Amino acid sequence: MKLNKMIITLALVTMLAIPAFAQKFAYVQSQRILAEFQEFVDVQNKLNEIRNGYDAQYQKMLKEYNDMLQEIDSQSLLLSPEKKQEKMRQAQEKATEIERFKYEKLGPEGEFYKKSQELTQPIIDKINKLIAKIGEEEGYDFIFDASSGALVHALPKYDITDQVIEQLNKGAASTTTGKGK
Repeated sequence: MKLNKMIITLALVTMLAIPAFAQKFAYVQSQRILAEFQEFVDVQNKLNEIRNGYDAQYQKMLKEYNDMLQEIDSQSLLLSPEKKQEKMRQAQEKATEIERFKYEKLGPEGEFYKKSQELTQPIIDKINKLIAKIGEEEGYDFIFDASSGALVHALPKYDITDQVIEQLNKGAASTTTGKGK
């Protein structure tokens, strides 16, 4: 009988102790944070303008190249072999110039990529610092990113995305209003 009481008591103590060691989890939706954080939206708009400028330059260069080829084709019977060869060389130089432009401006290590990193990385760092701060203040052991695809299921009550967006935009608003002082 005493043994049963001791086992039951031990089981109750163990069951009560389990919640004390439970870990606290939360998650965020990073894609939604980026879409709703005005500072990031502004940077994306600026990057789109830069990209559109590069695309316009690229399209202009392609048109010039195609016009050169069309001119060569339409005048091929009228041109001397030397003149035709010269125009073909110029067209080849234009093609090389177009490829160089595309690589230098839009390539994986081009100006656009570097500008994108330069403008977005500080914002990503700010978001990560805020998420870490909320994690510490709220006592979360883990905060997952639902947008990464690693989170298969979670209850909405553990979603702190709204809290992150609210604090980011509140911080951005106070920074904007503080500039005029």
